[in-house]
Amino acid sequence: MPDVFISYARATEATAERVSAALRALGYEVWRDDQLSPHRTYADEIEQRLRTARAVVVLWSTEAVKSHWVRAEADLARNAGTLVQATLEGAVPPMPFNQIQSADLSGWRGEADAPGWRKIVASVATLAGAASAKATGSLAPPGRPTLAVLAFDNLSGDPEMTYFSDGVSDEILQTVSRTSDLTVIARSSSFQFRGASKSTRRIAQELNATHLLDGSVRRSGQRVRISAQLVDCATETTLWTDRLDRELSDVFALQDEIAAAVAEALKVAFAPSASVQRVDPTAYDLYLRARTLSVDQDATATIELLEQAVAHAPKFAAAWAALCDARATQARWGPRPKPYAQLRAGVEAAARIALDLNPHAGLPYAALSRLEAMGEYARREALLRQAQALSPDEPDTLTALGAFCNHVGFVQEALGYVQRAWELDPLYPEAANVYGAVMAASGRHAEGLALYEGFRARWPEHEVFIVGPLNYAALRGDWPLYDQLVEIAHASGSDDASLRSTLRIGDALRHGDETVKARLLDRMHDQLAQTGAVPLHSLVTASALGLTKESFEMIDASSYAFIFEESGAVPAGVYNPGIIFDPTYNSAMMRDVRFVGLCAKLGLCRYWVQADRWPDCAQALSEHYDFKAEARRLVDAPAPA
Repeated sequence: MPDVFISYARATEATAERVSAALRALGYEVWRDDQLSPHRTYADEIEQRLRTARAVVVLWSTEAVKSHWVRAEADLARNAGTLVQATLEGAVPPMPFNQIQSADLSGWRGEADAPGWRKIVASVATLAGAASAKATGSLAPPGRPTLAVLAFDNLSGDPEMTYFSDGVSDEILQTVSRTSDLTVIARSSSFQFRGASKSTRRIAQELNATHLLDGSVRRSGQRVRISAQLVDCATETTLWTDRLDRELSDVFALQDEIAAAVAEALKVAFAPSASVQRVDPTAYDLYLRARTLSVDQDATATIELLEQAVAHAPKFAAAWAALCDARATQARWGPRPKPYAQLRAGVEAAARIALDLNPHAGLPYAALSRLEAMGEYARREALLRQAQALSPDEPDTLTALGAFCNHVGFVQEALGYVQRAWELDPLYPEAANVYGAVMAASGRHAEGLALYEGFRARWPEHEVFIVGPLNYAALRGDWPLYDQLVEIAHASGSDDASLRSTLRIGDALRHGDETVKARLLDRMHDQLAQTGAVPLHSLVTASALGLTKESFEMIDASSYAFIFEESGAVPAGVYNPGIIFDPTYNSAMMRDVRFVGLCAKLGLCRYWVQADRWPDCAQALSEHYDFKAEARRLVDAPAPA
């Protein structure tokens, strides 16, 4: 059953395709006549799709007004209460459709913020429900399989062995992803389905998967038995199944066998692993235990387990890569048990060994990027792009590269990376939040807000999906939406500090509350006194409240030298440069030529000039000043005495 049916005349097919693509990007299932089944009668299928669609979008052009087909489709939709109308080229809908409100899409080229398009989106949402959070377009090109590898069941009879079963399942997932031409859903999403929740139909819907790989793991001493089956989600039929018994030391060869079998069953390319190896069972056990820990929460414990693993198995490439990553997290974010120089040397040593053992590993490059000072944009970028080239479908790497691009003003490029990361990990709320925020920052506000609405329905306990849209609604002066979100926030019973702050700022934007402005300025002075710098989000918030002059004065008094210090710690919440390129948050500052001075202070101008690549805002600001010329001038200017 499609969410939306598109009715149009052949002369406006390009516009119909734009409408279809834009609605699919919002998560709707869209049908138009280019999808007619070859075995069915044209009229029969058209009528079935029309009658089952929740919304019917009719594009009235001069040719459509004359078309008996379009009129008939519109009439059926009108009688069913599913009609949504748009006019093209100044055409007037024929009677009786001229008595029904119609959105104007004349000259529309896909702009998400166009008034006519926003009316279409609102009407479709009313009829078909809020845009789905399940997808933002096709996860993969048509015909390319998308695989969900589930957490294999632990049949060892010991609940403590679940970590082992999950670890083996994850290694199979990674091997299939690395060695076959498949899109593979990330562990953090696919491993949410366990036991009774392993419904093929539900997994296909939740993860947009075409196939799933499931099975069981039984370990007895140094022997392991893995049973696996590959299922086609559309037909719910098993394409391949096998049972493999091996010594634990041969587990990587076993994983490679499973990956090859999956690739053969799906007829996709398979490349043997770069380093199929025998591994010491004790080392493998330590490695799997380390992977069950959160590095962010317990880097020290993770590092200790991995150091034991590589001591047992010095040629264990995956353990060296994981050790490099854990050490880099500790070196950058702490707590630091040793001086930074020693920690960095440990990271680099682990990276060298990992890459000597497996030159195709991307994780060591991503880890090394975290060692660079925040302001060393070119070095960070080179390492992140190397990691992404070697691991093109690794969600964490895609997210890191997307965050980097957003931080340096390449917002549209960032959107591509974070969208891909979310598609690969659709049940991970942090990835969803980054995706929604960058979508809105790219200027596609209607789509960003629709994403947030879907995420809020999925994760009502996560306040970030209320706070983000609240900020955008207030900054854009969309008070009906703001009031609606406030009601949702109050109904949730939330009293989070960030929500309270957002509501204060929103009310100040709405009513011009001078008390809130004064309080914000006082806090900025305190931040400057305590850290030597005012957080970037405070600066743009103050500017949005009309304190642009004061914000630039604070910038002049702030020092962001810490971002150029390799071993320097970044004060919490001070440095988030992506926000300064979001025109919704920061339009007043961006229109002021002094904005380029802030970019220069953050080292961004030098990066752009040397790379000869420019942020998206450079062109957008050309009506106010020559952004590129000013950036070059500041880079060439002599340093102050």
